[in-house]
Amino acid sequence: MNTNSISNSNEIINNSNFNDMLNEQVQVATPNAVESNSAVATAGVEHTNEQSCCPKGKTTVVALIDGVKKEITLARTMYSMDVLKKGQEKLLEGIDKSKLLDEIFHFATPEIFRHAGVELYNLNGDLISDDTKDVLVPVETSNTYWRFTFDDVLKHVQIHSFASVEEYAQVIGATELLSRSRNTVEKIGVAALATGDETYKAVYELCRKTGMPGSTAMAYFGVQLKGNTTLEMSMGLKTKDVPVASRSFNEAFALYQQICFTFTPAEAKKRYPIRAINSVMHAGGYDLGTVVGALKTIPSDDVHRAMLADCGSKEACIANVILISYGKSAQSNSISCITK
Repeated sequence: MNTNSISNSNEIINNSNFNDMLNEQVQVATPNAVESNSAVATAGVEHTNEQSCCPKGKTTVVALIDGVKKEITLARTMYSMDVLKKGQEKLLEGIDKSKLLDEIFHFATPEIFRHAGVELYNLNGDLISDDTKDVLVPVETSNTYWRFTFDDVLKHVQIHSFASVEEYAQVIGATELLSRSRNTVEKIGVAALATGDETYKAVYELCRKTGMPGSTAMAYFGVQLKGNTTLEMSMGLKTKDVPVASRSFNEAFALYQQICFTFTPAEAKKRYPIRAINSVMHAGGYDLGTVVGALKTIPSDDVHRAMLADCGSKEACIANVILISYGKSAQSNSISCITK
């Protein structure tokens, strides 16, 4: 792409400059790509009803190739990626399309599928007959497969004449090998950065400072961050579903350090010690100081035995040891007071 032709990724190119821009752009395709002067296609979605996202019955896009508009039927096979679910469609409705980066949309010609006996279906699940014209099969990747039917305009299109379905699949496999989605911790970080939410910021900071997984960090703050809520937050949408942390960052980190001393640093990054502590605090109504005090008095031998004991689960074993340690400590204090 000619980078000089775009001054800002969020700017919308007006119609008067669009044709000039088409002539300036140079698309570099794979050796088996069908070349066109611009190789850039704009695709408008054919709407039967005006809807903000994913209208039903949409099976075509309009592609501008060499300055000529063509209605293209999008084809799927039994090997295609799953279509959007109801919840995902609803989530996409909240996207600000001006914040989407441009993508190159790759298509394969249908002949290789027909030659291999792979049936083609439109987006409604209807079989596409061999005499249907202007059929293209999306080369689906993690970045683009939803956007074939989501974007109002598919700005950059390359059409490939692969030698076989094997080559088509190999291209997808090689491309996907070099791409991945963000893991849980990274998604929490984007959500924290996009919204400034204090709970997300605290969970993310604890993850990065200690190296613990996101699920463990959530437990240190006594919260559960839902996946869909995190996705909405990453788009800058603040929701009412974000829980308030039950501890400050300093309290959570101090608790982590004590669990490191009582158990091991490796165990402190796992979920069962902190879940056991949360259960003890919730069931017994103990405050953080009381539980930390009990953790400090647990003999290492008791900890080791608890890790090996058969008491149903590690969480139950740890909770039992904490309660026993607290009981001994309380009894000792009581005897000390009586003696005095």
